[in-house]
Amino acid sequence: MSNPDYQLDLPVLVSAENLPILVSDNAPQEEFPKDKKYTEWRNIASQRHIRDLALNPINGDLWLATGGGVLRWFGGKDRFTRYASEHGLPGNSVCTVTVDVSGQVWVSSEQWAKCATGILPGGHFRGLYYLENDIWQPYRYLEEVKISCLTTDSTGKLWVGTDSGIYAIANRESKPVLELPPAGFPPRAMVINKDNDIWLCNATGVHHYQNSAWIPTANGTQPDILTLLLQGNNLWLGTFRGLIRINLTTNIPDKIDNMPPGEVTAIFPCSQGVWVACGGQIGLVTENSWKPLTNKRFNTPITSLVTASDEEVWIGTHDGLWRGSKENIRRHLTDTPPDVIGSSPERFFCNLVQALSVQRLADRSILWIGTARGLFRYNLAIEDWRRNCRFDTQDIRAITNIPEQETIWVASWSKGLQGLKPENQLQAASDIPEPILAFTVGSGNYWAVGLDGLYRYNDSAWTRVITNLKLPVKGWLQTFSQVVADHAWLGTSAGLLLYKTNTKESSPITGSLGSADVRFLLAINRGESELLFVGTNQGLYAGNLDKWESVSELENRQITALVWDFNDNSLWVGTDRGLFRLQYRDNSWQVVNEFNIHNSGLGENRVIAIAMSAGDSGETQLWVGTACGLSCYRY
Repeated sequence: MSNPDYQLDLPVLVSAENLPILVSDNAPQEEFPKDKKYTEWRNIASQRHIRDLALNPINGDLWLATGGGVLRWFGGKDRFTRYASEHGLPGNSVCTVTVDVSGQVWVSSEQWAKCATGILPGGHFRGLYYLENDIWQPYRYLEEVKISCLTTDSTGKLWVGTDSGIYAIANRESKPVLELPPAGFPPRAMVINKDNDIWLCNATGVHHYQNSAWIPTANGTQPDILTLLLQGNNLWLGTFRGLIRINLTTNIPDKIDNMPPGEVTAIFPCSQGVWVACGGQIGLVTENSWKPLTNKRFNTPITSLVTASDEEVWIGTHDGLWRGSKENIRRHLTDTPPDVIGSSPERFFCNLVQALSVQRLADRSILWIGTARGLFRYNLAIEDWRRNCRFDTQDIRAITNIPEQETIWVASWSKGLQGLKPENQLQAASDIPEPILAFTVGSGNYWAVGLDGLYRYNDSAWTRVITNLKLPVKGWLQTFSQVVADHAWLGTSAGLLLYKTNTKESSPITGSLGSADVRFLLAINRGESELLFVGTNQGLYAGNLDKWESVSELENRQITALVWDFNDNSLWVGTDRGLFRLQYRDNSWQVVNEFNIHNSGLGENRVIAIAMSAGDSGETQLWVGTACGLSCYRY
């Protein structure tokens, strides 16, 4: 490029590209884990969406369960360590975390249910994992239960709340020492008093375990109770409508005076009372009064509170970690990508990756990343991040680049199709109504699929060449592929079509593909022949014209992305249940590699986008976009 400066969210005015983001000397320092379970993998995911917090009672380390993995802050030091799927977690989405009295860290991580024959197509289960030498290991006795909450007691036991019962675990090597029946619905929170005195709240209210049975504490259901805490004779209940204190000696509930209206989402004990998150505010509650920490009101959900002293409280939110004291409430972030991109803490990487495109320049490659909240650019040579402010908060669905015109075409859900030029100018394709569903490049042409048909880029303008109203099937266009001049392939919601470019007529393919829900097409030019891969919501097909082969190993899987590796003639297939690599062997297409969150560092089982780049040492980098961040596999 003559002037490859896209002016992307630089903290200072500069005239050159790829200058590093300035970081002060006293910024938090990252310490990398000493080991990885899957050495060929790494993940890029923001860890600001906090689901749970836990404090190590021995060394003061603070542990965060986030939508992008586990984050560890070392006690009393501005040092942190990130853990993700490559370190043994089954995917990047972690739901709960706790630390027992011995310092053992436990988490439950959202994952697909497993069975003897593979991964079930049903809902998500949450397995229990513990940290050992920087590798997360599964607790093998509770691998297929849905975990809803974790807590510990004063004796050192870990208590696990699930949909199938309540379990007490004495150590990571042994079976649970106690198993109690479920109290109806899965618990939202639990507290354990001495002698196995157990309280929990769920969708029907508060339950107390007495005489080998769960006893509801109120007549009728109480679905509005979100959390609870036992402190002495006081049982604190956080509800949709505020905080309630129940004196267990009299069993009389009391509301707290002068508390702000709103739902109570977190409670944590201290010597003076309890810290409470209510209506977006943090305050200290004694038996009868509320004292706000500051006047600050959070606009994002507060999920958890922990404290090591009465003077300070850690606050976990969906927008990161905060540190509160009597003087102020301030952010406590890593200050590095992907948690913070650029100079503003308000800008961070969105983990829902929906589109990927590699731009190959003379001296480097750029990975363009489209997310649900903006467009990002990642310089693969120096691992430098930029966020394009022109697409701030836009829902990006597709990206492609036109090298000869130095233009990146970006399709968002709300703004339609826009071309980004090196001088940071935007060229809007006003003739294409939003949203754009897909981009493709074929036979020297550039194509865009919209809700009303197919568009072609020619003479610096986009022109509609096919309208959905004239399709020979009752469906809409979803994908397109072309590698030869005389015809192209149209994938619709109601079948595969062959499009003749000279007559501009399209006709359905006979057989099962004639009525299939076609989600993705990839045509490969193999000398004098053409090979087409057809991804549907029920599997993958390969062939050409009237000869098609179904890939039996991918039956009943929704195909979400396809990329061809010309170096080793293999096909990468993204599905709703993992990532697959196919090669042609023994006269059929066969799966030679299968990756999912149980056997690899893949961030999430459902693959949304795939792109390929070449590494410095000649290896191939496969970039995989998921709802839980960006995964990279080197081979």
